[in-house]
Amino acid sequence: MTTIQLGAVTFYPYGLVLGAGALVCFLLMNARCRRLQLKTEAAEWFAVFAVPLGVLLARLLYFLVSLPWFIDRGIGTFFHFSEGGYMLYGAMAGVAAAAWISGAITRQPPARILDAAAAPFALFVAVARGAESLVGIGYGEYIEEWFDPFFERSMIQLEDASFFQRFPFGVLDADGYWRFPVFLLETVVALAIFFYLLRVRCRRDGTAALLFLALYAGLQAFLESTCIDLELRWGFVKINQLAALPVMALIFGACILRTPASERSVRRFAPSAAGILACCGVIMAMEFAMEDKIGFLTWMRMDLCWAVMLLAAIGMAVTACHMILGTDRLDPRR
Repeated sequence: MTTIQLGAVTFYPYGLVLGAGALVCFLLMNARCRRLQLKTEAAEWFAVFAVPLGVLLARLLYFLVSLPWFIDRGIGTFFHFSEGGYMLYGAMAGVAAAAWISGAITRQPPARILDAAAAPFALFVAVARGAESLVGIGYGEYIEEWFDPFFERSMIQLEDASFFQRFPFGVLDADGYWRFPVFLLETVVALAIFFYLLRVRCRRDGTAALLFLALYAGLQAFLESTCIDLELRWGFVKINQLAALPVMALIFGACILRTPASERSVRRFAPSAAGILACCGVIMAMEFAMEDKIGFLTWMRMDLCWAVMLLAAIGMAVTACHMILGTDRLDPRR
């Protein structure tokens, strides 16, 4: 990890970038609070709790899913925060807890505080993903191997892959090999979510926060598959991909609760549930196909599997957003 030494003090550029990004996002949230007619102190109290709770819960979730690793090295390594090891879904839980606490203190709706935090948090995700280049993570496949027919990775075979050995198609890793920059793609996706949340008009509290969850979880189910370094796995299945399913279940439950009792019906929610489950099934099938665990799909190369997976991820995100926006238009007083 790159460091900056000033006397006896060591600075980590990655941490500095995250800190600066968090500061900008809190300033943006303060402006969003005014727009949503929230008290200014709501943003201030949120900032007080969001950072420590976000860091703690991001670390705790990483600890829980990597428990055997921590047991082997000693439980005390949990407190080695400077060595890395965090999960963004844990940080989201910390942000939700901070919204609830700040809402209780200022007597403001926690869901509306989360709405104010949604776009700024998407921007923070973009900063965090871009900063991964400073610590040498967020890389995808090796470009030379990708197009080499011997490795059977791509449907496209090239004798000379030098065209892709340049930014933004590829970046050099610490060992001097050209690799696909997944962190850059994740940055672009997070920025797209950020700009969408700035423009979307919501009628009810909590809609913007749910839209962020739907877009992030849905698209991350694909993006996690393309990253091949430092990923968390149970077997060959990546945990951050599996997380998309409980997140979608959470969104589904929230949409049911947001719907007036008189309008809740199987007909209203069954198509969305079926669409989300179908997309999840396709993503799982493509993961199995890339591991050669589905016999009739062994002909599919990784790039074709990822293309299908991307379409399924987009379909899952769009379906969830359509369901959320549908409940946003309902009158909660009915």
